[in-house]
Amino acid sequence: MTTAEHVPGEELPRTQDDRFRRWEIPLAAWFPVLVLAAFLLVPVLGVFIGLFGWPFAPVPLVRLAHRRGAGAVAGAVALCAAVLAVLFVPAEGWSAGIAVGLVGAMLVGLPALFAARARRDEDPSRAFLGLCAAGLVLFNGLLLALPLLLGGPPVGVSLKAVLDAHIPAALESYRRANMDAVTLEQMRATLVQAGDLTVRYWPGLLGVYWVLASSVAYYAGAWAARPALSAENVRFERLQVPAGAAGLFVATGAGFALLQGTARSIAGDVLLALAALYFVAGLSIICHFARRWFRARILRLGLYVLVAYFPMSLGVALVGLFDWYVHFRQRGEKE
Repeated sequence: MTTAEHVPGEELPRTQDDRFRRWEIPLAAWFPVLVLAAFLLVPVLGVFIGLFGWPFAPVPLVRLAHRRGAGAVAGAVALCAAVLAVLFVPAEGWSAGIAVGLVGAMLVGLPALFAARARRDEDPSRAFLGLCAAGLVLFNGLLLALPLLLGGPPVGVSLKAVLDAHIPAALESYRRANMDAVTLEQMRATLVQAGDLTVRYWPGLLGVYWVLASSVAYYAGAWAARPALSAENVRFERLQVPAGAAGLFVATGAGFALLQGTARSIAGDVLLALAALYFVAGLSIICHFARRWFRARILRLGLYVLVAYFPMSLGVALVGLFDWYVHFRQRGEKE
C-alpha cells in the first residue's frame, strides 16, 4: 500500500491527536487545581480528597512533560498557580492567595519538572530520587520557615494542639458506643502514643507520604504519556536505588538507636523517608517479576495490595534495601 507524498509547504491534515494538543496545557493545569481547591475549600471531605487525590493530581502535567517538554509544563504550572491565587484572593487576601498559588505550583510542578529531566536523557531512576529529595527539602523547609515568617507557633505545637483537641472527642465517641473500660484505656494510651510520635516525627511522616505520592505521580504520568519515547524508558519495574543510599540508611538507623534529643529526631525523620523509598524500590522488583509470572492484571493488582500490608511491607522494604548487593533482577534473569 502506498501513501500520498506530502508536498513541502502544504498543511498536513489535522488528526484528532493534533487537535487535542491545543487543549493539553489548560486541561493539565485544571485537574490539579480542582484537587487542591477541594482539599483547601471543602470541610472534612477535602482532607481525604487531598490525601488520596494529590498523588494523581500531577499526572496530567507529568504526561505533558514527556510529550511536549519543560516549556509546556512551565505554562501549565503558571496557569495552575494563577487560578489557585485568583480563587483564594477574594476570601483570604493577596498574600494568602499568592502563597497558595506558589505552594500549589510546587506541589504539582515538581514531579513534572523531574519528568522533564528524564525526557532530556537523564537516568529515570536518578530523576525520581532527585524528585524525592527536592520535595523533602522544600516542603519541610517551608513548614519550618512559615511560623518564623508569619509569627505563628511551630508546626509541632500546632499539630499537638489539634491532636489534643480531637483525641478526647474520639474517646468520647468510643465510650458512647459502649466500649468497655479496659479497651477504652488501651485505646486512649494508643492514641496518645501515636499523637506523640506524630508530633515528634512529623517531618519523617511527611517524607513517607511525599515518597509514596511522588512515585504514583511520576510513574503513572509516564504510563499515561506512552508511546512517547522518554515515557517508554520511565518504567516502575526498572527503578534502581544506588548503593550509597544503603549506607545512609544504616547510618541513620545507628543514629536513631544511639543518639538523643533533636539529633535522634532528625535521624528518625530521615530513616522514615528512606524506609518509604526502599518500600517503593522493593515493590518495583516485585512488579518486575509479577509482570512475567502473572499475565492477568487483576492477579498483579491483588499481589500489590497484599504486599502493601504490614508486616509484608517490611519484607518488601528489605528486598529493596538489599537489592544493591543481591541484584534480584539480574539474578532472576540468569536463573
